[in-house]
Amino acid sequence: MKVEARQVYKKVAVRDGLDVILLPRPVVVATCVDAKGKPNAITLAWCSPVSHRPLVVAIAISPKRYSHDLIANAGEFVLNFPSIDLAKEVNWMGRKSGSKYDKFAVTGLTLEPAKEINAPVISECYAHLECKVINQVVAGDHTTFFGQVVHAEVAEGTLKKVKQGGPPSYYFDPKAIKTLQHLGGDMYLTNTDDYVEFSVDGVIDV
Repeated sequence: MKVEARQVYKKVAVRDGLDVILLPRPVVVATCVDAKGKPNAITLAWCSPVSHRPLVVAIAISPKRYSHDLIANAGEFVLNFPSIDLAKEVNWMGRKSGSKYDKFAVTGLTLEPAKEINAPVISECYAHLECKVINQVVAGDHTTFFGQVVHAEVAEGTLKKVKQGGPPSYYFDPKAIKTLQHLGGDMYLTNTDDYVEFSVDGVIDV
């Protein structure tokens, strides 16, 4: 493969806030329930798929957060994917504790039953992943919860078939919904209308 000349960047050392290099990242709202079934939610950007089959996702939550023990005790959570239209509500939910506030009463977001687990889904979000915790690992100052997806839903008309490569067989159309992505602190961004979609030729050989 012929490699053309590319820009070489001058680097500087970063000693604080190293996770900024991994931003922006999609924002999710993890819903969960307490022992009495009362719902709560926590806003997260530290979320990633870690397995295709079965589909497993990982989320990292500080033990200081109220939702941490709710998820640890219930062994389940739902990942809800908000659009940019919910930025204000989602940011507020990430800045407040469910031990002090009823986040859904304050934000006015609507809950509906999940299909396979007790934690609810947020109706105004464009996608949901219902997850059962299969493992949890303490990594530094956060606990990483690994959730196997037992049911998934996405807004109609937002998926497109992968033209080459995979898995997965489908991908989310970035032109369909303006997604909410965390840039750092209270700052967010979204995809634009002139989002460029392209593919790179290649044969998988791994």
